[in-house]
Amino acid sequence: MVQRVCLLGCVALVLACGVTQAADDVFDSKGVKIRYVSAGTGEPILLLHGWMADAGMWGRLDTNPMSKEFQLIAVDLRGHGKSDKPHEVDKYGAEMAEDVIRLLDHLKLPKAHLVGYSMGAIVAGKVAAAHPDRVLSIVYGGQAPVLTGKNKADAREIEVFAKAVEEGRDLGEYLLEVLPADKAKLTADQATALAKIAYANKDVKAFAAAGRGIKNLDVTVDQLGKCKAPFLFIHGSKEADATKHRAANIVKALGRGEIKVIDGADHITTLGNPEFGKAINEFLRANKKK
Repeated sequence: MVQRVCLLGCVALVLACGVTQAADDVFDSKGVKIRYVSAGTGEPILLLHGWMADAGMWGRLDTNPMSKEFQLIAVDLRGHGKSDKPHEVDKYGAEMAEDVIRLLDHLKLPKAHLVGYSMGAIVAGKVAAAHPDRVLSIVYGGQAPVLTGKNKADAREIEVFAKAVEEGRDLGEYLLEVLPADKAKLTADQATALAKIAYANKDVKAFAAAGRGIKNLDVTVDQLGKCKAPFLFIHGSKEADATKHRAANIVKALGRGEIKVIDGADHITTLGNPEFGKAINEFLRANKKK
């Protein structure tokens, strides 16, 4: 269902979190504090990060050239970054999509472009299905919306993490379990050391609850079809087959949409590939309304 949402989060935790950005604020989303950062003016682009990452995954917004053309807004999804971190699974799922709408309402923005990566792409799909009139365009990076049906099940990787958290086990075991077979293998000691860095001072119970809640972001193709906004799938050629197939099936079923494949990239390396940013910028500029 939602394979490969985890490793991106691990890398982002080590490399990208805590980046200082422009205007930093919070708002109340029905009792849950949600933090966001913004820079620039123009049509809004809402940036949605992956599981176990945060708004820092997108780098500095105030130095991003696109801030000269658009208002860039990066949010810490609930359970992540500086936002509140409930430990109950039912506080995630669809509520994460509603946080997006409440943020738009808070900022008095009728619509926005959505750019999501990994879990953020799944959240974007739920927003499109539940609130089609609030979307200008969508970029689904490294993932595709979760479709209701047999695919609506917890990813094995998420369950490995959640059970390790529940049982208080070394999260290095989780890293050893989920690292791609074609990547350099870690020793047990190396995995333990990396886990200590990646999850130091992190609320892993909130991560586990958020991960388990992803299955409740499911949508139907008919619901996605009600959103007439243009959309782009962008993923690496080495992305999980389930993600590639789901993206292709959605495009085929709706009879519209674009798919951009970055040759040689996987779920981790796609985000840092220059072709990723270039394709997104071209898509957003092509779909400006003003």
